[in-house]
Amino acid sequence: MLHVWMEQNLLLYGMIGAGVLGIFCIAMINHFYNRAIRDLHRITEPRGKWTKEFLNEYQMRKTKEQEINNPEVFVRTQLIRGKVWGITLPKWKQGVGYGALICFLFMMAAVYGTYRYQEVELMRYQYVLVGAGIFALLLIMKQFMGFFAKEDIIMDGLMDYMENMSVRPGTSQADVAMQEAAQEKTKEELIDRVTKGIRQTAASESKFSHMLTPEEEHIMRDVIREYLT
Repeated sequence: MLHVWMEQNLLLYGMIGAGVLGIFCIAMINHFYNRAIRDLHRITEPRGKWTKEFLNEYQMRKTKEQEINNPEVFVRTQLIRGKVWGITLPKWKQGVGYGALICFLFMMAAVYGTYRYQEVELMRYQYVLVGAGIFALLLIMKQFMGFFAKEDIIMDGLMDYMENMSVRPGTSQADVAMQEAAQEKTKEELIDRVTKGIRQTAASESKFSHMLTPEEEHIMRDVIREYLT
C-alpha cells in the first residue's frame, strides 16, 4: 500500500495538506491576538467577543467583592478560554503541532519507501525538501507573527486595566461627574467658611483689623484651595 501511495503522490499531497493545516491554525491564532490587541485601544467599548466576556467576568467578580490576588493568573486563565470559530486557542495551537507532526510522519514514510522500493534518489530528496520546507515555513510564520510578543501586550494591557481602573462596575460617566461636582462643592463650602472666619476676625477690633483686602482675600482663597487639593 505504501508503494501505491507513493506512486499516486498521496504522501506528498498529505505533507502539503498538513502544512496548509498548520498555516491555517497560525492564521486563526494571529486573528485572535490582533482582535484582542485592537480591543485594548477601545477597552470601554470592545468589539471582540472574548474581550467582552473577560470584562464581564472581571466586573462580576468586582461586584461580588471577590478579590483577585494574582491578576496575571486571572488573565492567563481567561486567555485559555479564548475561542475562534468555536475552537479554543489551545486547540488552534495544537493544530499547528499536529500539522508539523503529520508532515514529519509522511516524510519519514516516504523516505523509508524510497529505500524499500529502491526508488531514485531524486524522489527521496523531493520528499525531504518538501518536509523541511514546510517545517521551516511554520517556524518562520510563528516567529514573524510574534505570538509571544502579542500575548505579552494583551497580558500587560489587561493587567494595567485591572490595576488602575478607578471606576467601579456599574458606575456611569454621569455618576462620576456628579461625584466630582459634589466634592468640588464641598471644598468650596469649606473655603467659604474658613474665609468668613478670617474676614470676621479682620473686621473686629483685634490686631488683625483692616488687614484683609479683596486682593488678599482672593490670594487667601487660592492658598486654601491649593492646600485642600
